Amino acid sequence: MNTKCALTVGTILCLSALAMNSASALPPANRNDVVGTWVNVNPATGGIVKVVITNDATGFKIHTFGACSPTPCDHGAILASPFSKSVASDVAEGVTGSYNFGFATMLVTAKRVFDIDGGNFLSLNTFTRFAPRDARKDYTRFELFIKR
Repeated sequence: MNTKCALTVGTILCLSALAMNSASALPPANRNDVVGTWVNVNPATGGIVKVVITNDATGFKIHTFGACSPTPCDHGAILASPFSKSVASDVAEGVTGSYNFGFATMLVTAKRVFDIDGGNFLSLNTFTRFAPRDARKDYTRFELFIKR
């Protein structure tokens, strides 16, 4: 085997070993700060009225409820991913997940707001994209929630 071929085979073996042993990103371990029931501070909202964030053996979940009458619309619970404030932090500050309603998809991002009242608030951003050929316009909404 010539030197050029040996270097190529060696490089391929080395890259294969790195790929098999690559580390995956670790989610924040301390998730208690975002877990709980959050209620919209605006009782007249036309968006999300309540968010329940849980963490159990099956994973992290976001469960939203929309402004419907006479009772809130239950959007159901979706799997979510927690995120910390920085690469060095082990405390979850926010979560994100995505609903697929068929007629639309909705990306939900929730983040603890630590600069208001010591962090008893949660900001919620939703990004709704309607299915192709739907006449409605895609939109985003920002809302503020308090922990109950």
